[in-house]
Amino acid sequence: MSKNIIIQQKNQGQRLDKFLNEKIKDKSRSQIKKMIKQGLVLVNGQPAKVHHFLKTGDEITFQQLSRRRDWPIAPSGDSYLIKTAPKIIFEDKNFLVIEKPIGLLVHPTGKNEKDTLVDWLVKQYPEIEKVGEQKYRAGIIHRLDRDVSGLMVVAKTNAAFTHLKEQFKNRMVKKEYLALVYGHLTQAAGEIDLPIGRNKKGQFVAHPRQGTDKFQAEDKIAKTKYQVVEYIKDYTLLKVQILTGRTHQIRVHLSALGHPILGDQIYRPKKKFFHFLRRKIKVVDPGRIFLHSSKIGFYNLNNQWVEFTSPLPKKLNDYLNEIRT
Repeated sequence: MSKNIIIQQKNQGQRLDKFLNEKIKDKSRSQIKKMIKQGLVLVNGQPAKVHHFLKTGDEITFQQLSRRRDWPIAPSGDSYLIKTAPKIIFEDKNFLVIEKPIGLLVHPTGKNEKDTLVDWLVKQYPEIEKVGEQKYRAGIIHRLDRDVSGLMVVAKTNAAFTHLKEQFKNRMVKKEYLALVYGHLTQAAGEIDLPIGRNKKGQFVAHPRQGTDKFQAEDKIAKTKYQVVEYIKDYTLLKVQILTGRTHQIRVHLSALGHPILGDQIYRPKKKFFHFLRRKIKVVDPGRIFLHSSKIGFYNLNNQWVEFTSPLPKKLNDYLNEIRT
């Protein structure tokens, strides 16, 4: 199959699927239609429709099938099955920007889990296995919790890994999330500056400062900014930006603020009702944690600022619409 096709004047006005059926001899017309519907055929860089009519000068390009195919993942101990691979939002020779689905562990832990994001990356891009400082984290500069969805950037080369790692280290990367929490935050915007450590049970908790000092020597500095997007009945939709990258940071900070995230199975309210001021709010389950990585921005290897966005997954968007009614 040709990598690209430029439409000549003699093909002006032809329908895309019919034109490709003449050009691609090893695929049937139904197979070609399926490719178009899957977004694997681009016209002038944009996904096209089967009934697209071609113009002189149009450029047809093809996505690589192997990098968009479904990849079944069945994490042990979970009640759901991830049926699709991470969605590739952007790709060049240096890095990938992907949408991670819920249920997909980024890399193995001490339990040596299989079917992680790293496994998928190495399967699709074997060269990534040599990128980074540790093989089990190949290409990974940052991570999302297993039950959180949304945008991640992955390095494809060691030059990109070093470049991106420095930006994360110097807090130059912009990371924004959308979260739905219990109660109404009284301030329209604010910053949470609470160090994060562990309690006696080993769970992550936010500790109050003692003056300018940390509560415990082992605590790590953590800063989170938030902005109210919308008040919806007994809940608040927030845009959250993390200035540091601690484990469970957003979940721990919002819980410490008295506004845990809906669907959080670790930091959820312990009783059936959540008490906010004088109101009693029923604890609900939206089917997953209502936390999604919606925006990421950084400098590419040409030192140009690039930004990528991801809308709320359908399940979360449907839940919002349901509680608005």
